[in-house]
Amino acid sequence: MKIDTDTDLASLLRAAGVRVQPSEKVASGVRAAVEAEWRSICEARQRRQRYTLWSAAAGIAVTAVAVWLAQPLYLHAHDPVASLARVEGRVEYRTDGAEKWGPLPAGVTLRPGDQLRTSDSGRVALKLTNGVEIRLDTSTRVALNDLHHAQLRRGGVYVDSGDGGSDPARDLELDTPAGTLRHLGTQYEARVVGDSIRVGVREGRVEIAARSADVVGAAGEQLVIDEDGRVARASLAANATSWAWVGDVTPPFAIEGRSVDDFLKWAARETGRSVNYASADAARSARGIVLKGSVAGLTPEEAVTAVLSTTSLQPSIDRDRIRIDATVP
Repeated sequence: MKIDTDTDLASLLRAAGVRVQPSEKVASGVRAAVEAEWRSICEARQRRQRYTLWSAAAGIAVTAVAVWLAQPLYLHAHDPVASLARVEGRVEYRTDGAEKWGPLPAGVTLRPGDQLRTSDSGRVALKLTNGVEIRLDTSTRVALNDLHHAQLRRGGVYVDSGDGGSDPARDLELDTPAGTLRHLGTQYEARVVGDSIRVGVREGRVEIAARSADVVGAAGEQLVIDEDGRVARASLAANATSWAWVGDVTPPFAIEGRSVDDFLKWAARETGRSVNYASADAARSARGIVLKGSVAGLTPEEAVTAVLSTTSLQPSIDRDRIRIDATVP
C-alpha cells in the first residue's frame, strides 16, 4: 500500500485502532529486566575501569622496578662518566665488578663504577662529561659511582667546577670517611688524613655534610673535620704551597687561536695569582696577540714563560701575581 498524502496516513491510523496496552504485571516485569540489565552493564564497566587502572599502576610499578634494577648496567654500558685529561707516572684502574687492578690505558673512557688509584709517583687529571675537572694526587684512590657521585677512599683530590658559578648540571658529591662534600661553584682540595678529612677551599664555597652537622667552608679557608664531626678552621691562601701539586697535573690550556690575555687569565686562576699589566700598551698587546701551538706537559708557570718568550711581552712571576711588561723595541 502506498501512502501519498497526510490524509491517507491519518485514515490508516484510524483504521488500525488504539494500541493494546500491556498489563501492569507485564510492564513491571519488563521494567525489572531492563533495570537489571542496566545495573549489569554499569558494574561491568566499573570492573573494566578498575582493572585498567590497576593494570596501568602495576605496569608503572613493574617498569620502575625494571629501570631501577637495570640502571647500573645501563649506565655502565652506555653513559661515559669521564675522560683522561692528563696522566703523570703510574696510575691503575679497574672496571665495575672487576677484582684485579691494571695499568690505566691511554685514552680510556671511564664509566660508572670504575675506580682509579695512583702510585706514590702517579697523578691523573679527569674531565667529567659535565665539564667538572678532578685531579688525583699521589697515593690516592677514588671510585666514580656516577656522573654526580664519587668516593674518596684515600689520598687527595682537587675539584674544579669551572669559573662560571654554581651550575646544577655540574653538581658533584664527594663521599669521604668524615662526611660528604658538595661544591658551590668552586675549586677545592679534599684529603683523607687518618679518620679525618682536610678541605682547602681555593675559590667559591664547599658544603660538607659531616656526622654532627652541615659545615660550609669559604674561599681562603682550610677545614679539618674528624670522625666525630668536630671542625677546626684555619686560613689558606689561594697561592699557598700546598696547592703546588695541582699544577703538576694541570690539563693543558688550548692556546691555539686564543689571545695572550685569555691565556694569562687561565694561568692566574690555576696558580692562585692575579694578572698585573705594567702599562696600557702591555694590556693592549696581550689582548691583540693571537697564540698558536701547545703547552702540553708544562705547569702553568712554565707555560707562561714559554708562551710569552715568543711575544713582545715579558712576564715576571712572584708569589701573588703575574706581572706583564711590554718590551722596548
